Amino acid sequence: MNNKALLVLYLHGMELREVKFTYKTYPDRQSMIESDALLLADADSALQAAYAPYSRFKVGVAIRTFEGKVTTGSNQENGSFPIGQCAERVALYRLMHEYGRPGIEAIAIVVDHDSQKTPASPCGACRQIIMEYRSFQEQPIRLLLGLKNGGEIYEFSDISDLLPFAFEGAFLGF
Repeated sequence: MNNKALLVLYLHGMELREVKFTYKTYPDRQSMIESDALLLADADSALQAAYAPYSRFKVGVAIRTFEGKVTTGSNQENGSFPIGQCAERVALYRLMHEYGRPGIEAIAIVVDHDSQKTPASPCGACRQIIMEYRSFQEQPIRLLLGLKNGGEIYEFSDISDLLPFAFEGAFLGF
Protein backbone atom coordinates (compact mmCIF):
# COMPACT_ATOMS: atom_id res chain seq x y z
CA MET A 1 0.00 0.00 0.00
CA ASN A 2 1.48 3.38 -0.94
CA ASN A 3 1.64 6.50 1.28
CA LYS A 4 -1.22 8.23 -0.52
CA ALA A 5 -3.51 5.28 0.19
CA LEU A 6 -2.46 5.28 3.85
CA LEU A 7 -3.25 8.99 4.10
CA VAL A 8 -6.72 8.43 2.66
CA LEU A 9 -7.38 5.60 5.10
CA TYR A 10 -6.21 7.72 8.03
CA LEU A 11 -8.45 10.60 6.99
CA HIS A 12 -11.46 8.29 7.11
CA GLY A 13 -10.67 7.30 10.70
CA MET A 14 -9.23 3.89 9.90
CA GLU A 15 -5.92 2.88 11.39
CA LEU A 16 -3.78 -0.06 10.34
CA ARG A 17 -2.43 -2.26 13.10
CA GLU A 18 -0.23 -5.29 12.89
CA VAL A 19 0.20 -8.38 15.05
CA LYS A 20 3.66 -9.95 14.99
CA PHE A 21 5.34 -12.71 16.88
CA THR A 22 8.54 -14.67 16.67
CA TYR A 23 9.17 -18.32 17.30
CA LYS A 24 12.22 -20.51 17.63
CA THR A 25 13.13 -23.41 15.39
CA TYR A 26 15.49 -26.25 16.16
CA PRO A 27 16.93 -28.48 13.42
CA ASP A 28 16.40 -31.56 15.59
CA ARG A 29 15.73 -32.67 19.15
CA GLN A 30 19.42 -32.94 19.97
CA SER A 31 19.63 -29.15 19.62
CA MET A 32 17.10 -28.55 22.40
CA ILE A 33 17.41 -28.59 26.16
CA GLU A 34 17.04 -32.11 27.47
CA SER A 35 13.76 -31.54 29.35
CA ASP A 36 12.04 -30.30 26.17
CA ALA A 37 13.41 -33.19 24.09
CA LEU A 38 12.07 -35.59 26.74
CA LEU A 39 8.64 -33.92 26.63
CA LEU A 40 8.56 -34.45 22.86
CA ALA A 41 9.51 -38.10 23.48
CA ASP A 42 6.55 -38.38 25.86
CA ALA A 43 4.32 -36.99 23.09
CA ASP A 44 5.80 -39.61 20.74
CA SER A 45 4.78 -42.32 23.20
CA ALA A 46 1.27 -40.91 23.37
CA LEU A 47 0.95 -41.44 19.60
CA GLN A 48 0.74 -45.18 20.23
CA ALA A 49 -2.76 -44.73 21.69
CA ALA A 50 -4.00 -42.47 18.88
CA TYR A 51 -7.09 -43.72 17.07
CA ALA A 52 -7.17 -42.11 13.63
CA PRO A 53 -8.46 -44.69 11.11
CA TYR A 54 -10.19 -42.05 8.96
CA SER A 55 -7.68 -39.22 8.65
CA ARG A 56 -4.59 -41.29 9.47
CA PHE A 57 -3.36 -38.05 11.09
CA LYS A 58 -2.14 -39.20 14.49
CA VAL A 59 -1.37 -36.66 17.19
CA GLY A 60 0.34 -37.19 20.53
CA VAL A 61 0.55 -34.56 23.25
CA ALA A 62 2.51 -34.28 26.47
CA ILE A 63 1.86 -31.53 29.01
CA ARG A 64 4.42 -30.59 31.66
CA THR A 65 3.42 -28.59 34.73
CA PHE A 66 5.67 -26.16 36.56
CA GLU A 67 6.04 -28.87 39.23
CA GLY A 68 7.38 -31.31 36.60
CA LYS A 69 4.30 -33.54 36.35
CA VAL A 70 3.66 -34.88 32.84
CA THR A 71 0.33 -35.95 31.37
CA THR A 72 -0.25 -37.26 27.86
CA GLY A 73 -3.09 -37.64 25.41
CA SER A 74 -3.76 -38.67 21.82
CA ASN A 75 -6.43 -37.90 19.27
CA GLN A 76 -9.48 -40.16 19.19
CA GLU A 77 -11.51 -40.09 15.97
CA ASN A 78 -15.06 -41.25 15.39
CA GLY A 79 -16.77 -42.09 12.11
CA SER A 80 -19.35 -39.44 12.94
CA PHE A 81 -17.24 -36.33 12.59
CA PRO A 82 -16.79 -34.07 14.55
CA ILE A 83 -17.46 -35.98 17.76
CA GLY A 84 -13.90 -37.25 18.11
CA GLN A 85 -11.42 -35.53 20.39
CA CYS A 86 -8.16 -33.79 19.61
CA ALA A 87 -5.06 -34.93 21.48
CA GLU A 88 -4.58 -31.50 23.06
CA ARG A 89 -8.01 -31.61 24.71
CA VAL A 90 -7.63 -35.25 25.79
CA ALA A 91 -4.33 -34.39 27.51
CA LEU A 92 -5.63 -31.18 29.07
CA TYR A 93 -8.79 -32.80 30.44
CA ARG A 94 -6.73 -35.71 31.75
CA LEU A 95 -4.38 -33.26 33.46
CA MET A 96 -7.28 -31.54 35.21
CA HIS A 97 -8.81 -34.89 36.18
CA GLU A 98 -5.55 -36.19 37.67
CA TYR A 99 -4.09 -33.03 39.22
CA GLY A 100 -6.72 -30.28 39.34
CA ARG A 101 -5.52 -27.07 37.72
CA PRO A 102 -1.74 -27.00 38.11
CA GLY A 103 0.24 -24.38 36.20
CA ILE A 104 1.24 -25.58 32.73
CA GLU A 105 4.80 -24.78 31.71
CA ALA A 106 4.88 -26.44 28.28
CA ILE A 107 2.86 -28.54 25.86
CA ALA A 108 4.57 -30.77 23.28
CA ILE A 109 2.55 -31.74 20.21
CA VAL A 110 3.83 -34.40 17.81
CA VAL A 111 2.11 -35.46 14.59
CA ASP A 112 2.47 -38.62 12.55
CA HIS A 113 1.19 -38.54 8.98
CA ASP A 114 2.99 -39.56 5.80
CA SER A 115 2.37 -36.27 3.99
CA GLN A 116 3.17 -33.97 6.94
CA LYS A 117 6.59 -32.43 6.37
CA THR A 118 6.43 -29.62 8.96
CA PRO A 119 5.13 -29.51 12.54
CA ALA A 120 1.39 -28.86 12.86
CA SER A 121 -0.16 -26.34 15.22
CA PRO A 122 -3.29 -26.97 17.31
CA CYS A 123 -6.68 -26.49 15.66
CA GLY A 124 -8.68 -23.37 16.49
CA ALA A 125 -10.82 -25.08 19.12
CA CYS A 126 -7.75 -26.43 20.93
CA ARG A 127 -6.04 -23.05 20.75
CA GLN A 128 -9.09 -21.50 22.40
CA ILE A 129 -9.22 -24.12 25.16
CA ILE A 130 -5.48 -23.86 25.89
CA MET A 131 -5.80 -20.07 25.85
CA GLU A 132 -8.62 -20.19 28.39
CA TYR A 133 -6.46 -22.32 30.68
CA ARG A 134 -3.65 -19.81 30.19
CA SER A 135 -5.92 -16.91 31.14
CA PHE A 136 -6.69 -18.60 34.48
CA GLN A 137 -3.06 -19.33 35.29
CA GLU A 138 -1.94 -15.88 34.07
CA GLN A 139 1.41 -17.24 32.88
CA PRO A 140 2.62 -18.14 29.40
CA ILE A 141 2.20 -21.69 28.13
CA ARG A 142 5.03 -22.68 25.79
CA LEU A 143 4.30 -24.90 22.80
CA LEU A 144 6.74 -27.35 21.24
CA LEU A 145 5.65 -28.69 17.86
CA GLY A 146 7.34 -31.63 16.16
CA LEU A 147 7.05 -34.66 13.92
CA LYS A 148 7.20 -38.28 15.01
CA ASN A 149 10.07 -39.12 12.69
CA GLY A 150 12.22 -36.19 13.75
CA GLY A 151 13.08 -33.09 11.81
CA GLU A 152 12.60 -29.44 12.63
CA ILE A 153 10.88 -28.38 15.87
CA TYR A 154 8.97 -25.14 16.42
CA GLU A 155 8.87 -23.48 19.84
CA PHE A 156 6.30 -20.78 20.61
CA SER A 157 6.88 -18.87 23.83
CA ASP A 158 3.14 -18.59 24.51
CA ILE A 159 -0.15 -19.91 23.16
CA SER A 160 -1.33 -16.30 22.88
CA ASP A 161 1.04 -15.92 19.92
CA LEU A 162 -1.16 -18.35 17.97
CA LEU A 163 -4.43 -16.79 19.11
CA PRO A 164 -3.82 -13.08 19.75
CA PHE A 165 -7.51 -12.11 19.91
CA ALA A 166 -8.81 -15.04 21.93
CA PHE A 167 -12.28 -14.93 23.41
CA GLU A 168 -11.86 -14.79 27.18
CA GLY A 169 -14.10 -15.46 30.15
CA ALA A 170 -13.49 -11.85 31.15
CA PHE A 171 -15.75 -10.84 28.25
CA LEU A 172 -18.56 -12.60 30.14
CA GLY A 173 -17.75 -10.94 33.44
CA PHE A 174 -15.56 -13.70 34.91
